[in-house]
Amino acid sequence: MVTGIDSFKEWFKGSEEQYAIIGGTACDILMTEEGLDFRATKDIDLVLIIEAVDANFGKKFWEYVKQAGYEHCNKSSGVPQFYRFSHPISNQYPAMIELFTRKLDAIQFPEDAVLTPLPMDKDISSLSAILLDDDYYEFLKQGKVTVDGVTVLDAAYLIPFKAKAWMDLTDRKAAGEHVDSKNIKKHKNDVFRLTELIDPTAKIVAPQGVYADIQEFVQRMKNENVDIKQLGLVGRTKEKILEELKAMYETL
Repeated sequence: MVTGIDSFKEWFKGSEEQYAIIGGTACDILMTEEGLDFRATKDIDLVLIIEAVDANFGKKFWEYVKQAGYEHCNKSSGVPQFYRFSHPISNQYPAMIELFTRKLDAIQFPEDAVLTPLPMDKDISSLSAILLDDDYYEFLKQGKVTVDGVTVLDAAYLIPFKAKAWMDLTDRKAAGEHVDSKNIKKHKNDVFRLTELIDPTAKIVAPQGVYADIQEFVQRMKNENVDIKQLGLVGRTKEKILEELKAMYETL
């Protein structure tokens, strides 16, 4: 389980509709719920649901930041806004919280809040671009679930985000940008691990853009090496998993 998630859950009780956790922490929470192990992850990727955020959320969030004693409090410029809080005073709190909002100043921090400028790395800028896409944002709102008191993106909805991140980072690296290969591999492996949690006969209606991307991902994976055995996917094959993913998503 992600370090500090219990204090986060307790503090934000009653605010479950105002955010969604995505990324590795969502994977970890979903896997743990089913008694499965997941790779170590230290940061919470938090997306604000701008239609649901109330004026009190920023105050409540900043009080949590102060209580946790985060040493570094950073804010990016531009849209979407991205905040990073890291190095808390103890492991009662998440090692890092990364907060995304599609709208400038959707979250109002107190006047005494001090935030230093933050340059975005490739993984963050990739996720930011995905969240700016209307299709993906609507899909995110559609796929929120509450697991053990914390709002996360459900596995079948998380998979397209991971697939899109893999394609984006792969394309950036191919274009000559410096992208950590470990991050690329991480997203790919997460897609396949998450398939352990979904009903292969389920049907998920996705916006056109999301649907097109998952179909492209399936096609591109046919030429990718995926170590199914190493991922612990017993009795399954890459081909069968891709076939199930291709059939699962529909669009109107």
